[in-house]
Amino acid sequence: MNVSDRRDRGVWGSVDRTLDVAIRSHLADPDGVEEPFLPDAEGKRPVSIHQNKSWSSLLIVTAVATTLGTVIPAGYNIGILNSPQQVIVDFCNSSIFHTYGTAIEETPLELLWAFVVSIFLIGGGMGALMGGSIANRIGRKNALLVNSSVNVIAAIFFGTCGIAQSVEMLLIGRFIVGIGAGMSTSFMPLYMSEISTPATQNVLGLLCPVGINLGLFIGQVLSLEKLLGNEDNWNVLLALTCIPALLCLAVWYYLPETPRYLFVLQQKTDLAFKELSRLRGLPVDQLGPEMEELRREATRVTAEMPKDGLNNTNSQSSWTLKTIWAKKSLRWPFACVVVMHLGNQLSGINAVLYYSTDIFLSAGLDKQQAELALLGAGFINVVMTACVVFLTARFCRRPLMMISTIGVSVFLVVLALCIFFINKASWIPYCCIAALLIYVVFFDVGVGPLPFFLPSELIPAGPRPLIMSLGCLVNWSTNFLVGMTFPSLQNVMGVYIFVMFAAATVVQAVFLFFKLPETFRPTRSFSPASLSVLH
Repeated sequence: MNVSDRRDRGVWGSVDRTLDVAIRSHLADPDGVEEPFLPDAEGKRPVSIHQNKSWSSLLIVTAVATTLGTVIPAGYNIGILNSPQQVIVDFCNSSIFHTYGTAIEETPLELLWAFVVSIFLIGGGMGALMGGSIANRIGRKNALLVNSSVNVIAAIFFGTCGIAQSVEMLLIGRFIVGIGAGMSTSFMPLYMSEISTPATQNVLGLLCPVGINLGLFIGQVLSLEKLLGNEDNWNVLLALTCIPALLCLAVWYYLPETPRYLFVLQQKTDLAFKELSRLRGLPVDQLGPEMEELRREATRVTAEMPKDGLNNTNSQSSWTLKTIWAKKSLRWPFACVVVMHLGNQLSGINAVLYYSTDIFLSAGLDKQQAELALLGAGFINVVMTACVVFLTARFCRRPLMMISTIGVSVFLVVLALCIFFINKASWIPYCCIAALLIYVVFFDVGVGPLPFFLPSELIPAGPRPLIMSLGCLVNWSTNFLVGMTFPSLQNVMGVYIFVMFAAATVVQAVFLFFKLPETFRPTRSFSPASLSVLH
């Protein structure tokens, strides 16, 4: 008995068959012809077609190289300063003294450190806003070149700032690498969605959050004091951000431009089909269904483009925030993207991680054990985000998001109560640890990864780059505001700040419950007759 036979006879097989029958009956045309992957005029998203060859070698190399060059460096730089904080603060002080002949007091030094941290987020917001525009102007492949090169340039500043005794170079490097991180979050999901097949879209669509969490975990490990988070190696630690970017650049020339960008937005038909053939590892005459899908998408994008005063369609770049909001079919999907990115940061994930070391210490762990426990939480974060690949391949998006938001809200309140009563009994610190880890699990089921994945299913190709850029801009801006206000709010509210985050997550859940459309459809293939190539 093979694997598919066992699945068909099990419980999951029954669920799959029931879902497939229900969705087929809901989406089938009156003439019985199944639609391909594109949304129709009413905004419904029909089921994808199966490609003859899901994973080609070029597709795998492109996915790995893009992840290395974009989101892994982004995640690596998010939390890399936590462990070597005091070492870098001392460097800032000595650099000021070396350059200007004066030492700065504690309060200005704390402000300088806050600026070193926050300038990364400022760069991230700028990069997120630019990512979609750059990808449209120069293409997805060339945007990848820019993104990876930005990370290498930042690494040069990091590697030389210690030798030059220049805090200014450190700040410039942090700003530049922030721009690269912001670009990656808005551009990378777009690139992956445009080269994926129906069978690979779940994996490729979630590489962005998986790569960020993996980079974050690698940064946490390497920044341990016994490794590189010390006085002798901290600038090497920062400069290592260039390694994955250089690996990406080594194969960049051989990577493809996306067929959708070439065909739908640039109208370069022959080149689009050539790149499609390379991506799938098949001759063009075997790619009829996907070629027809591109034709349908080009027709639909042209029909939906904003029109000028002469009733002529403008270029794809004519999409603006005003034209998006004016179009009723885009208004609520756009609002859902913004709310999901807001909720990603207002769920309190950074505050929870901030408290995590204190929680582990209160449970009786020493400093070294607390660091290892924090690494364990980071590892769970990576594993759970990777597991979402399998969840999104089988389950609907709305239930995943609802389960995630409810779980996050509940365990934020539980965590607040446990921290409040942490000294009342010897077993409560262990409840804190359990609540923290369960919170991370619920966060990674939906609130964490889905804001980077769902826009490619919610938004059509034309306005998609702009909407994804705006969503990521909201994410980075909210991250910056939370980071700046969290210390003050913590002093005023104490552990009740977790209740505030829980309330924000509940608001997100209510909004998405009423406005988030379901985009999940199990894949199915065309009938043999429909596989004929349209010449």
